[in-house]
Amino acid sequence: MAQISESTLREQLADCHRMMVMAELLDYSGHVSARIPGTDRVLILPRDASRAGVTADQMLVVDLEGKVLDGNSLPPTETAIHLGVYRARKDVQAVGHGHPPMSTLFTMVDRPVIAMRNFGFRFIGMPIHPDPTHIRTVEQGAAVAKTLGQHKYCLLRGHGSVVAVNSVQEVFLDSLEMEENARSTIQAASLGPFFGPLKPITPEEVKLLEVSFARNEYRIAKTWEHYRERARQAGLL
Repeated sequence: MAQISESTLREQLADCHRMMVMAELLDYSGHVSARIPGTDRVLILPRDASRAGVTADQMLVVDLEGKVLDGNSLPPTETAIHLGVYRARKDVQAVGHGHPPMSTLFTMVDRPVIAMRNFGFRFIGMPIHPDPTHIRTVEQGAAVAKTLGQHKYCLLRGHGSVVAVNSVQEVFLDSLEMEENARSTIQAASLGPFFGPLKPITPEEVKLLEVSFARNEYRIAKTWEHYRERARQAGLL
């Protein structure tokens, strides 16, 4: 597979932020970053840039210590989340941090994340990072990476989510489906006892779904193009 260029990554990051605002996955805060292939440099938007209007040329380049190498703005306050993951996980190429309201509710109750949608099997039992404060320091970033471990996703107590995957497009899809699974769980629970107990995806079904979804590698690009076209038609791109 051809290595993605920095200019393409910049465009993807700009589009991703705008699309995530449209999908109500980001507001004025939250951020998506990407590792520049073959380097220890990371693309991330400026702290004060509007997520609804950020452009490719606004993206900063920072090293894994947080030093700005290209750009004249400050990086986000919680850049440490991204850098902590990149330092610990050489396999991760893109990181997203958002504040999804439904998913975050599961950090404040004594119940694990379950799957109420078939795609939700990926999020079952996500680890929850116990620190509810802003993740500002190298030490805090390393602690988030430790909680994440080899998982693709974790939640931050009373705060938000971390998605650590292979591409910017995958950050978008996984953020979308994480929140939709959480929303479906809460909606199902709200039906009340009249409808009986919840019936989440079972371990046996997870095994079947892993095989089924492994055949659908096109879903990442398909979902990206759908929401990108919606954003274009809405005048956001």
